[in-house]
Amino acid sequence: MVQAVFSTIHGRVTLKEVKGEWCSFRIDDHTVRTLSKLRVLHLCGSGIQLYPLAIYSLPSSRTRGDTFNMRRNRTVYVLLTAALILCVNLAHADDRNLLPKYGNLPKADWQKAADDAYIAATDEEYHGDREKASMDTAVRGWQYLASGDLEDAMRRFNQAWLLNNKNGIALWGMAAVETEWEKFDESLKLFAEAEKFVGTEINFSVDYSRAVGTAGVKRKDEALINDAFDRFDRNYQRDPQNGRNLKNWAMTLFAVGKYSEAWAKVKLAESTPDKGHLDPSFLADLQSHMPRPRD
Repeated sequence: MVQAVFSTIHGRVTLKEVKGEWCSFRIDDHTVRTLSKLRVLHLCGSGIQLYPLAIYSLPSSRTRGDTFNMRRNRTVYVLLTAALILCVNLAHADDRNLLPKYGNLPKADWQKAADDAYIAATDEEYHGDREKASMDTAVRGWQYLASGDLEDAMRRFNQAWLLNNKNGIALWGMAAVETEWEKFDESLKLFAEAEKFVGTEINFSVDYSRAVGTAGVKRKDEALINDAFDRFDRNYQRDPQNGRNLKNWAMTLFAVGKYSEAWAKVKLAESTPDKGHLDPSFLADLQSHMPRPRD
């Protein structure tokens, strides 16, 4: 039997025979579901193991030549399966997958078919509960984002949006990735859109404020900078113990040369439970511009 094993944790597929491994490469659940729908691989109920549709056996009556031909055919099948998976993977790696909402670009027929297959397979897995499927996918995106894998994070947020275009957690994630990529026009638009669904959740407000401040500093836009300071202050009034907000506030103050005020926010951040968010390199930069005031 030729077996393909899919690890949802490590995101790899390994194609192998019983007595040896053939090849191993990265793949994600979007590609897995697409291949399953195209009947290249059979997705088991566990969502972990995948088996090619063909199963091979070697009856004892086979001659040596027959056995060689069977092995050759089996090898060809494995390589063809691997090639097809890699082709789908490359198609999935289309640049539009790294654009929020796939760039709102027109899709070719094969892309529409892939989307339809993914949605149908997800509906089957989640018994039609697209909101839950979308939320689970967005959560995986945030896990990628936390680990610094921005590209895979954006792919997951796009998939979550494809399942539910009102998923504020996915839109928030897209906005956060775009902020890291310094694509501020798109980032701020996405934050504004996500706000309609996320509301006043404090961590969302903290991220939104940071994006506004970062955009203002990079663009030297005084209006955006002042807007960010107002947002930081409102966040502080709502949650004085939010160390991330205070850190972002301090870093924005530092960026515009307000070192004394930045130290004041650092002091407040150091008294919060999540003071670990303070970056030692930032503190060193601040110290180099202005020694820490004595209390």
